[in-house]
Amino acid sequence: MSFQLVGPYVEAFAQRNPGSTAFMERGSDHRIQRVFVCPSFANDVLMCVRPVISIDGAHMRSEWKGTLYLATVKSAEDELYPVAFAITVDGEDFQGWLWFLQHLKASAPNLIAEHFRRECSYRLFTFMSDRCKGLNTALGNVFPANHNCFCAVHIRRNVESNHGKKFASTVTALSQTTSLPEKRALLTQLQQKSPGAYKYVTDIDANRWMDSAWLEDEKLPPRYGFRNSNISESANNMVGDARNGNWLDAIDGILIKMSLRITKSQSKYEGKDGVVGSILGLATERWEKCVGCRVYASGNDGETYSVYQKLGGELEEESLLKVRPVDCVCDCGKWQAIGVPCVHGMAYFRHQMKWRLEDVLDQAVDEYYKYRTQRELYRRNFVPVWRHLLEPDMMTLPPDGAARRMPGRPKTVRLRKNSRYAHEPEKSPTICSRCHQPGHNVRTCVRREAVKKRNAGNGTATTTHSVL
Repeated sequence: MSFQLVGPYVEAFAQRNPGSTAFMERGSDHRIQRVFVCPSFANDVLMCVRPVISIDGAHMRSEWKGTLYLATVKSAEDELYPVAFAITVDGEDFQGWLWFLQHLKASAPNLIAEHFRRECSYRLFTFMSDRCKGLNTALGNVFPANHNCFCAVHIRRNVESNHGKKFASTVTALSQTTSLPEKRALLTQLQQKSPGAYKYVTDIDANRWMDSAWLEDEKLPPRYGFRNSNISESANNMVGDARNGNWLDAIDGILIKMSLRITKSQSKYEGKDGVVGSILGLATERWEKCVGCRVYASGNDGETYSVYQKLGGELEEESLLKVRPVDCVCDCGKWQAIGVPCVHGMAYFRHQMKWRLEDVLDQAVDEYYKYRTQRELYRRNFVPVWRHLLEPDMMTLPPDGAARRMPGRPKTVRLRKNSRYAHEPEKSPTICSRCHQPGHNVRTCVRREAVKKRNAGNGTATTTHSVL
């Protein structure tokens, strides 16, 4: 009965929320195949968040199985915001991802908007994934002009599993450093200690997971500090309860949770102005560090400046970096990485422009970090569906989950049985490579001998087959 209500539910959602994309697909045998839901305002929401979207799938835990696909973004306060989701009988394969991404693109065209940075050669939104082959291939087909980044945590875990935990910290440092000399030193260190780990990480495109790649190629879009797919992992946990029930409960549970979170956030940000708290703290810290910097104009274009920063120490060393404020770019890479002026950018505004910190926060920090953008993000909510008022379509059947094996290792327990040769070991085809006797192998042979010695010390007798 619940599956006969899925079709009427998504139809009612689309009617109550004009412009939303919500539909169900059935097979020729009337069994449910796929459901897709994207609220009408999701496309506008994308312009209020940092342009990084995480895509991931999770298996449904109910007896009907299925795969839950989620496309999630994060607010400036790191709050999760699912913009679209789907439940299908497909696994996390190419066909399932292709179907989901095609409908996501049609429902949210802002994903392929032109990038606002003039030097960037990619579309506005960057995709974050876990290097799933089917997903990466589908992204290349549906979003060929968007940048696709890989989760650094998955890369680190693969290095841990195949080459040892002691190299995991090196992989983390490689993903986070914005210093090219430090990157080269880390790679040299890894090559000397583990050639296998070095080959693995260098075979992966650096521009997909290393922060230093943005210094070598200015055409790459910034990732705004996102280095892993924790957005999707957190979103899967957020809707974890919905994955335990049937498809109708899952759809209704996700939408209700989204609606409640939007309502709560509307009152949370009411009356607040300026930049969000976490960015205010970061900007203030950088403002204070730039006091001893010196700024000079360099070149004839009037857009590039040299910043000298004291590094301290006995030698009173200084570092020299170049800043292009018009492009929000610095040689250190930290300004363009998250959209907040670095120490050298702060030095330009403080010493060259004579700005106050309030001026920098208002004019030089990305709009994504402003409270007014947060209010716009949560301005609209959708009208829920009262499922108890729906009439079943008397047609839709549950998915044929039993006939489809989901990808991944099955959660089974091996049931060991006594061998049929337990009482006639001389007839067993198994020959021990240690004592060359039939009926057991080298592992049980050693254990057999230990039991014999123990029993001999206790004065008890043990037969050959009883040890097995």
